[in-house]
Amino acid sequence: MENASKALIIAASVLLAILIIAMGVAIFNKAQGAADTSSFDTAEINMFNQKFERYNNNQLGSQVKSLISFAISNASTNKEEPSKLPKVIFKAEKDEDNVTTESGMEASNKNEDYIDDLGKIRNAIISTHTYKVELSYANTGLIGEIKIAY
Repeated sequence: MENASKALIIAASVLLAILIIAMGVAIFNKAQGAADTSSFDTAEINMFNQKFERYNNNQLGSQVKSLISFAISNASTNKEEPSKLPKVIFKAEKDEDNVTTESGMEASNKNEDYIDDLGKIRNAIISTHTYKVELSYANTGLIGEIKIAY
């Protein structure tokens, strides 16, 4: 009888240990998922993209300047999230005014250069001209590249 009660106590201890380990693994996985910023939900992707998509297609220079101003604001806000820093390619009327920014991790590592390049693009845009804006999407679903052509 004494051996049976000891066996039950040992079995309960083993079950309790397994339960504690399982809870620890579950908590670790949740914490790791919360720290992973590379995965975005659909609503967040749509909200981010929507701010850029309204500038898609032919736009007046003043609208393109607004787009670049938003990109500068976005770079300041999201410098810790490289996937939210799209590459911007500007093809100007004169080749010497062409500018291409870094993208993603490169842009976040050199955030000041990225913002400076966006400033150069904004200064090169003539408000009364019409520009073609094309958006390309990255694997994450976020806008990964913005092409602006005179």
